Amino acid sequence: MKKEIKVVAIVLVALIVFLAGFGLGATKGININIGSESGINVNVNGGNAGSAQVVAPQTTVPTTQAPVTQPPVTVAPPASDTPATDAPATDAPATDAPATDAPSGTSIPSTKAEIVAAYNKAVNDAKHYTGKVTLKKHDIIDVQLKDLPAIAEKIITPVIANLTKTEPKEAVFENAVGVDDNTRELTKWIIPGGGRDAALQEAGVATATATANADGGYTMVITLVPETSTFDGTSTTSEPTHHKSIMDPLELGSLDLGPITISNADLKYPGATMTATVDSQGRLTYLKQQLPLEGTGTGKAGISLTLNLAGSMDGTYEFIYA
Repeated sequence: MKKEIKVVAIVLVALIVFLAGFGLGATKGININIGSESGINVNVNGGNAGSAQVVAPQTTVPTTQAPVTQPPVTVAPPASDTPATDAPATDAPATDAPATDAPSGTSIPSTKAEIVAAYNKAVNDAKHYTGKVTLKKHDIIDVQLKDLPAIAEKIITPVIANLTKTEPKEAVFENAVGVDDNTRELTKWIIPGGGRDAALQEAGVATATATANADGGYTMVITLVPETSTFDGTSTTSEPTHHKSIMDPLELGSLDLGPITISNADLKYPGATMTATVDSQGRLTYLKQQLPLEGTGTGKAGISLTLNLAGSMDGTYEFIYA
């Protein structure tokens, strides 16, 4: 399931509950079911805010998960305050990591172009890995609706809290399909979703670093350039091209919203950050997505209402190879 579907559900449910809370007849009898995998089922039956029901997403994975360990981070020593006197100062590119060799194992990419290529290869090799691998992932959604009347905020806040609650997932794959469920595809479990491969370009990267790890691998940290997306009510007229190349940004035009319409929306992506750890064999062992998002839109369900959205769609992925 794409995370953007959950975020759209949050906005729509917030809108419906707000309207229902003020007894607007136009919202009576509305039922929304979004995605066969989402487990989100919202029913609003008339002007009673208490009638909004949220069924939390169901999962068959164990409720107890091993915590995801943050990859080690190597901190460079602070620069000396004493100015150089014997050699002319040289400015190194701000977006490139220094060329550093790992203690053993894989060679560390040093330039922005090398880091981008290494990132794409690591992610795509993981998506199409044919050996046995256990994948643990947890998508975390944080959403706030800003500038709401106090009474609306009181109604909407608990609904959002229920919808954004997620549980970690775990599955074992072999030959890129689920061992316990052969309809589960490894390539669709790893961002970008929908079976797409990572296709990041150097032009989309604001900063990129690669740092050696003690085990012979390395960790890459990539931050994307800011982008925007504008929705005109019929299709997404402007997409965050670089964000879409390696993750799943919000795509309002691709969703069936039933009786709810979104007249327009402007979304801002300040610049997502991806952290990826590769082991000494060149295999992706850890991936973290941090995708901040802001937006303003107008929705209609009987009457129009403007919503201001702020939050993030984050996720972590841990790979354990047999």
